[in-house]
Amino acid sequence: MAVGAKIANRILNFDKVKYLTKPNAAGAAATIALASNLSKDGVNCYYYVTQSLGNEKIPEEKRKFVAALDLSNGILNIITQLAIGIPLPKLMNKLFDKKVAPKYFSKEAAKKVYDEMGQKIPFDKFFEKFAKNKSYAKVGLSVIATLVGTQVIAKRVIVPFIATPMASFFKKRFENGSKTPKATTPEAQQPGVSVAPSTSDSDVKNVNNLPECFKPFN
Repeated sequence: MAVGAKIANRILNFDKVKYLTKPNAAGAAATIALASNLSKDGVNCYYYVTQSLGNEKIPEEKRKFVAALDLSNGILNIITQLAIGIPLPKLMNKLFDKKVAPKYFSKEAAKKVYDEMGQKIPFDKFFEKFAKNKSYAKVGLSVIATLVGTQVIAKRVIVPFIATPMASFFKKRFENGSKTPKATTPEAQQPGVSVAPSTSDSDVKNVNNLPECFKPFN
């Protein structure tokens, strides 16, 4: 336990880690959440596509469509999460500063809490501690909004509407890439050379039954 605590303290004392753990680092916290989800979806996309292409339990005629659907889901998950997850924290910070902070973290709101709790410490010191909750709330709102926007709106609402048509496109690409040219005989590959049709036994009998004048000359 003591060794684990020392290792954890050293990691948390790094400058970059300290910055990421600051309560006012709302953008950094949202970026970490977004990067974590993107890396997970990228690995899952590669794994699911390769697994579907090689899964013998899936019928061969459906295997490529399943792989194409997995690929479409993976690409769309990443694109939609980037489109929503990058601008969303800035929008939520502006919303928090304009709507949430004036109502719940102003001096008037702090004074109501101060009076209801019957604090004995001076109000200035109480408000200083109370104001710290503003930073934590700002980080929490930014992270929650990023997770809801990327995991619910993007992956569960937007992607399903686009994934199936996109999968049909990738399925055609898979099929075109797997087609092999048909084998041809050497005679057919030589231009200007015709191949004589083979004669059957019935043809030979019919020739032998002809009168002598119609039989081929030797």
